[in-house]
Amino acid sequence: MNWWETISTTFTGFFQVTMQPIKYRSKWWYLLPIFIGVIGGLITWFALKNDDRKLAKNCLILGIILDLIEIMFLISLLVSDNLSLITHLGPLMDSNDLEFQFQIETP
Repeated sequence: MNWWETISTTFTGFFQVTMQPIKYRSKWWYLLPIFIGVIGGLITWFALKNDDRKLAKNCLILGIILDLIEIMFLISLLVSDNLSLITHLGPLMDSNDLEFQFQIETP
């Protein structure tokens, strides 16, 4: 046995490489995080993490991003509704022409 065979057997014994076939999953899995958000991304990640890690990670990231976009959209709607309410009621609240009358009726 020469020196090269000794080194190569040492390295092959040290690094144990196992080759497993990669299972490719359908791209239909992307629909789950699109419709359900983070929960769909988590379901997809748990279902695919052992078979197709890249697809599982992408679905989880997609679910997180879409939920963040939805939250930002809802916050912007809330802020814009409050601002429009304030601007519509502003002149009404400033005027002194408003009179409130309370009547208490006794039987």
